[in-house]
Amino acid sequence: MEIFIVSIVIVAFAFVGLGFNIFFRKDGKFPETEVGTNRHMRELGIRCTRCDEMRNYRELKRKSNKKVNYSTLKIDLNLNNY
Repeated sequence: MEIFIVSIVIVAFAFVGLGFNIFFRKDGKFPETEVGTNRHMRELGIRCTRCDEMRNYRELKRKSNKKVNYSTLKIDLNLNNY
């Protein structure tokens, strides 16, 4: 029984320690970690990789204006060409 109580106390300290900034700040908001919506990262010029890839894909598709038939698309796995 003593081990159970000690483990509960350790987990409680860990819970409070990990959530200290959230529990004891006045605004109590969770810090924004998403790259695409974080204002500070946008100011530094850091963009979301997924959004950047989608933007590049749209630009490439608009420039090429070609239809791709994905059912007949083949991938060359021969690495001797490089």
